[in-house]
Amino acid sequence: MGAASVSEYVASLNEEQRRHVSAFIDFVSAEYPQLIPKISFSMPMWLLGKKMYEGYVAVSAAKGHFSVHFSDEEFLNRLSESLPACKKGKRCINIPYGDEVSLRAVEESIGDFLKLYRWEGSAPR
Repeated sequence: MGAASVSEYVASLNEEQRRHVSAFIDFVSAEYPQLIPKISFSMPMWLLGKKMYEGYVAVSAAKGHFSVHFSDEEFLNRLSESLPACKKGKRCINIPYGDEVSLRAVEESIGDFLKLYRWEGSAPR
């Protein structure tokens, strides 16, 4: 059975995975405190509405990278074009551990992503 909470998910990771995933979780919590993470599809996910089709951002850890997942494939395609060091997965961008430049670019893109869903800080409109 997978983790029941975000803290359980993070605790289940190895040290390197935990450091990077925790940093991303901390970033989203600090920049977008109205978004509350929950476990969905066995990973921390921030829903922009009540359902996934209303938009989401998620994070997951893998052996050599961690992934930031976005609900909008077109947005993800544009983002991946600007990140040559990263590979694109299905609705996610895979960031190699230690690639701080790509991580910052993904973090900076989240505000643009939220605007696609007309999300402005408290609730979707």
